[in-house]
Amino acid sequence: MIFLAEITSRSVTFLLLGVLAMILLSVSLVVFFVVYQRRINAQEQLRREQERAHQKELLTAAVAIQEAERRRIASDLHDGIGSLLSATRLYLRQLKPNVVGAKAEEIKHASLNILDEVIQNTRRITHDLLPPVLEKFGFHAAAEDLCEKIDGSGGVIIDYNFKNEKRLTGVQEVALYRIVQELINNTLKHAGAKKITINGGWQQGLYHLQYTDDGKGFTFKENEAVGLGLRNIESRITVLNGELKWKTSPGEGISVNICLPD
Repeated sequence: MIFLAEITSRSVTFLLLGVLAMILLSVSLVVFFVVYQRRINAQEQLRREQERAHQKELLTAAVAIQEAERRRIASDLHDGIGSLLSATRLYLRQLKPNVVGAKAEEIKHASLNILDEVIQNTRRITHDLLPPVLEKFGFHAAAEDLCEKIDGSGGVIIDYNFKNEKRLTGVQEVALYRIVQELINNTLKHAGAKKITINGGWQQGLYHLQYTDDGKGFTFKENEAVGLGLRNIESRITVLNGELKWKTSPGEGISVNICLPD
């Protein structure tokens, strides 16, 4: 009897220990799950905050570039056209009933010359805003025309290859043209490059644009002109639901890869 009682007591003890172990294991699993879930939530919150900050940076950069573009256009209109029209007005005010003969012809000739210059400047500004070749023949033709002009200037060699098998949408073409302009301007102003290489075409239903230069490269700083330019490019690509990858470092030039959906 005593032996059976000892066995029963040990069984109860083992049973209690087993139950306690299961409870501890269950509690440990619950604690682990809660801690793990909190960590996942914290990471997700951090990711959302980083994404909001990134979108804010893109918006800020886009606004800054747009304001800079507006100031440039306003300056062109004021300096290139406004001043010429003011000069024309001064000439025409000299035309009075008593002004005849050679003097009148001189004033007329000078006024017409200034008006011709106004027309040329207006065409230049309009061409900068939306090149006619872009609207009529598309991005590839406009980009080739831009590259030919830059290459012909002798300042830098541009090796370009655009496959013209299919046009993009109007919005995509304008955005890509502005991007190529921005990249070339950054290279000419900041990179000191000798050669630019641009390739564009369709691959497996996606449009790919690759841009590289052999310039001095840079360390990325958001508040610098190059940094703002890249942020503006990224904002354009984001609006088009595309992807942008770029890399640069001092002495290594820059490489930019853009991918757009069909």
